[in-house]
Amino acid sequence: MNSGASFDVDTLNRLFDAESVASVLDAMCHCCFAKGGDKFSYHPEIMFRGVSTAGADVYSVGYPEEWVKLYLKNGRMQVDPGPDIIMRTGKPMTWHDALSSRKLTKAEIEYVKETRDFGLTSGYGFPLWGPNGNNAFVAVGFPLNQPLPDSATVLALHIMLMTGHQRICELTKAPAEILTLSDREREVLTWVGRGKSNTDVATILAISTDTVATYMRRIYTKLSCHDRIGAVIKALRLGLIRI
Repeated sequence: MNSGASFDVDTLNRLFDAESVASVLDAMCHCCFAKGGDKFSYHPEIMFRGVSTAGADVYSVGYPEEWVKLYLKNGRMQVDPGPDIIMRTGKPMTWHDALSSRKLTKAEIEYVKETRDFGLTSGYGFPLWGPNGNNAFVAVGFPLNQPLPDSATVLALHIMLMTGHQRICELTKAPAEILTLSDREREVLTWVGRGKSNTDVATILAISTDTVATYMRRIYTKLSCHDRIGAVIKALRLGLIRI
């Protein structure tokens, strides 16, 4: 499939000008979908632990809801061999090529069978490099029976995604001063990182939703972030929380 290898100037401008991690991810996803993708996920790497480690935060769009729950909550992320293979290879690869590049363990073979049951068979993985080891992995899925993008389109996508990741690194970089969160702020943000809404967090911690919102505003101020995803990613990178 050749869905056009040229750069989308509007998307580039959105990436350069984005003031929140959520805006960057939205632009990255839009770019991939414009090239024929229908599934997108961004996996920030936890320093020295890889992109498929327990505690890594994943942003995803287009994947079956049941699969997302299995992947994040039921240990599938730790078994997924694709991100590690592609990060080690250091270049974009199709999911098929990545999984065919080495002998898989029994658990990994079972994982691959399970992805096929959910129709997750066609896609590309992209390694993204950032300053100070702040790397990430992006998976872009494509509809079944649709030809994958040609090499020129893949290159254009990789550059766009790298631009977005660099902007995320800028938005989540550690300030010169040492940041700290109170015990309650860490508790609130940890639950947010586990996908809980303010209402959920309020119920879990037996506090009001207004109090949770107040804690989140304090967290945004301390971390110089404007959205939940950015705050979680930055706090994970700074070692302020563990998911």
